[in-house]
Amino acid sequence: MVFLKAPSRSHSEDVARALDPSVRGSELVALAAHRDAGVRAAVASRLDAPMASLISLTHERDLRILSALVDNPTSPPTVIRALTAERRSDIGERALARLRAMDPRNEIAV
Repeated sequence: MVFLKAPSRSHSEDVARALDPSVRGSELVALAAHRDAGVRAAVASRLDAPMASLISLTHERDLRILSALVDNPTSPPTVIRALTAERRSDIGERALARLRAMDPRNEIAV
C-alpha cells in the first residue's frame, strides 16, 4: 500500500490560507491550532473566527496572537476580559479600554 503525503506548504501559504475568506469551519479551526504562531495570529484576526478558537487562543503567549485578539471587533467579552491580565505590552490596557467601550455605564468588573 502506498500513502501519498500531502504537499507541505510554506509559512506564507499557510498565513494566506488562514486569511482566505473561503476557508471556514473545521479547516479554520485546524489553522487556529497550527504550529506556527503567525498562522494562529491570522486566524485570531478574522472576523468570522470560531468563538471556540478565539477563546482557546487567549491562552497563547505570543504577543502577535494576543494583539490580534484584542483588535478583533468580534472577540467576545470573555476573551477581552482574559486579555486584561496581559502585562508584557499594552495589550492589557487596550483590552481594558475595549471592555469599557463595551459598557458605557462603566460597570465592568475586571
